[in-house]
Amino acid sequence: MNSDLTKLFEMQQVDAEIARLAAEVAALPKRVTLIESQLASSKEKVEKAKATIKADEVARRKYEGDIQSHQEKIAKFRDQSSAVKTNDQFKALLQEISFAEKAIRELEDKILETMELSEKKNTAVKEAEGLLKTESVAVEKEKSEARARTAKDEAELKLLREKRDKLRVGIDEKLLAHYERIFKHRGYALVEAREQRCTGCQVMLRPQVFNELMNDIVHTCDSCSRILFYDPANAEPEKEVKTKARGGKSSSVALERSWVYLSNRSANGIFAVLTNAKGSCSLRIYDATSGRSLEPIQRVKGQIYQKAFSEYVTEGRPLFVDEIPDLDSIAKEELPAGLLAELQSQVPDRNRTVEGTQ
Repeated sequence: MNSDLTKLFEMQQVDAEIARLAAEVAALPKRVTLIESQLASSKEKVEKAKATIKADEVARRKYEGDIQSHQEKIAKFRDQSSAVKTNDQFKALLQEISFAEKAIRELEDKILETMELSEKKNTAVKEAEGLLKTESVAVEKEKSEARARTAKDEAELKLLREKRDKLRVGIDEKLLAHYERIFKHRGYALVEAREQRCTGCQVMLRPQVFNELMNDIVHTCDSCSRILFYDPANAEPEKEVKTKARGGKSSSVALERSWVYLSNRSANGIFAVLTNAKGSCSLRIYDATSGRSLEPIQRVKGQIYQKAFSEYVTEGRPLFVDEIPDLDSIAKEELPAGLLAELQSQVPDRNRTVEGTQ
């Protein structure tokens, strides 16, 4: 491989790790803020519960004061009853005593009700305080781990940036500037040219360009502008399938198939397989987490998938599959576990959307 491309290939791996660590460092303070906010919310709930208990105590003392006031009235009315001279006056005093006694019973009921509620609230507050103490310990532990992780990530970032600075030395300036511009917008800038295709966007390359790549001449893809390289170790003979031609004779037809990953088509991302065969093309879509088929197979006659499903070609991250199962039977409903794991291993960051790597 061209020496500049060798350095850029290593730089791309370094840049990808720098982007991952930088994103993690940026996310950790937000995580700490979130858990602190959750802890503050729990503390606020406990304080509000304590405040209601105090309010119940104030209400209970007021009820007790009102009872005492009614008891004094009853004592006063009874003292007056011995001095009344008519039955009407006596009945009026008895009625006042009855009203006061009824008010006392109602206040005593309220006191009992308040005491029962306060008892339950006290129990709930004690449980909440216990949980809050446990939560506080967990939060402090998580904050400590976040600080340690941040320090470790920043130390690794420092080393990676130093390594990147060393790799930059000696690379053609125009090629380096092109790499940095494409990496910034697409997430990765250096891709392999395989089977006369750009594996970044799956667009076919001109034969002359592919031949020059095989001879270590640097080219960029006309479609996605990524820098191309050729690895002879990955060169494979074109796969063929047998079909029946007119007259019953068998003939060979080139079979083209691409696997891609897209993060913006569902919550979990998707694996899509695009196939050209027998004068038509097809598209199958699977959930990137469970491997289940998400939609019925889409077929388009008289077209190749590079045109019929061009958005998948240009937006998707290319994946590579060594052994392809029978998609119409084995993978009709879901991807086999082994194949799913193979695809997932190629997209370890599939839960993290990065601009340009869709």
